[in-house]
Amino acid sequence: MQYLDMLSRLGIGSAHPGGFAATLEQLERYPLAEGSRILEVGCGTGRTACHLTRQGYQVTGLDLRPDMLAKAAARSAAEQLRVEWVQGDITALPFENDTFDVVLAESVTSFAPIADALGEYGRVLRPGGTLYDREVVAFPGMSAESREKLCGFFGFNGLHTEDDWLAALTASPFIRYELLEQSLFQEHLGEDQIKHPDLQQIPDGSAFFDPALWEISLQHDELIHQHKTQLGYALIRAIKG
Repeated sequence: MQYLDMLSRLGIGSAHPGGFAATLEQLERYPLAEGSRILEVGCGTGRTACHLTRQGYQVTGLDLRPDMLAKAAARSAAEQLRVEWVQGDITALPFENDTFDVVLAESVTSFAPIADALGEYGRVLRPGGTLYDREVVAFPGMSAESREKLCGFFGFNGLHTEDDWLAALTASPFIRYELLEQSLFQEHLGEDQIKHPDLQQIPDGSAFFDPALWEISLQHDELIHQHKTQLGYALIRAIKG
């Protein structure tokens, strides 16, 4: 079992750094324009997409995994919300150019070649559109062994420093960009659920009895603890020209 399999089987809706609390704080601090058409890439089980739909936005949620999208669709049906769910890859988005006002990503871009993903985000955004992307950031000096261990566990394509992200943004379609809200990556997967319980979380029926699943959860917490001084996250905000 891999990390993303655990998230899917438990139906976790906010596994990204900072959890759902960070999502809510971001939306309050950087409010989206009324009527925005939003694409959430890597939407997972749909918690953020459904929240935005409840706020009156037109939302499309995209994910690579059919199991995640099935739970996202069940979530929106339970909440009687109309969300467009689409299966697709962030490096080859199945949308026309200049379609969305906002692209939202929550710890997704690191799972792919970041230059390819940023290029696709820019392509589907309308001129003047905004990318908000909360991503893991490696601090300078992290060893190659630590990078390999973390990438292997999470399934990242790579672990990138702040300079790496800025270099990729420089070569992207975005004319203005900044890294905001840098923070250490210390959260336990269960802490956010206590603060912001997900009432529509849909775990697989036997998931809580699977020891392999809990082993993955423990490995997650141990890895974060071991690298708590070397690993952080930041919110990327970028504007398309």
